[in-house]
Amino acid sequence: MVFYDPREDLDKRVGDWGHRLPDHDLESLAQFAAALARTEAEGWDSGAGDLATRAYEARRFLLGDRVLHWAVPWLDAVEQSSAKHRGHAHADRNFLLNLADEMRVAPAIPGREGLVAEGEDSFGPLDTNANQDAWVSSLWSGHLTLGPTEDLATDYRAAATRWRAVAVSHPGSAQIWADLADRATTTAANLAG
Repeated sequence: MVFYDPREDLDKRVGDWGHRLPDHDLESLAQFAAALARTEAEGWDSGAGDLATRAYEARRFLLGDRVLHWAVPWLDAVEQSSAKHRGHAHADRNFLLNLADEMRVAPAIPGREGLVAEGEDSFGPLDTNANQDAWVSSLWSGHLTLGPTEDLATDYRAAATRWRAVAVSHPGSAQIWADLADRATTTAANLAG
């Protein structure tokens, strides 16, 4: 990731639960999420509702702030660029989106003033002065491209349309996709001229 690295914050949050990530891959995050789900279930079973609630919130944060932002756009890029993996990527992406709907990790909130710092959205800082090559090679641009493309601006406009559709069809994480659509729209306009 060119513009932001969440590993330090993630290691602290994981450490607060006495867990250690061997790496920061999706598999390790899924194992941590499973440990949180076990802790939550054990908390409810033993009458420790405060522990169960804290574990649920930690799992919700992990999904909404650390997994969805990266896994869904990557799966979307695989779906768009690889006929061989298209069905699997689509199914995995939809599983994550449905889970986010259930957990309501980032619903669209009208009048978002004060929810994020000025010049930022759910992905972080909006760097309009970034090097264009670095920007379009990063998710911060609003779209991931895994293969060659004939018209990058058109790809970004199509991505913005897809992200807006995802925001409408998945209200539990709509703000993430609305932000990504805005980023893709801005990048398309910058690429076009």
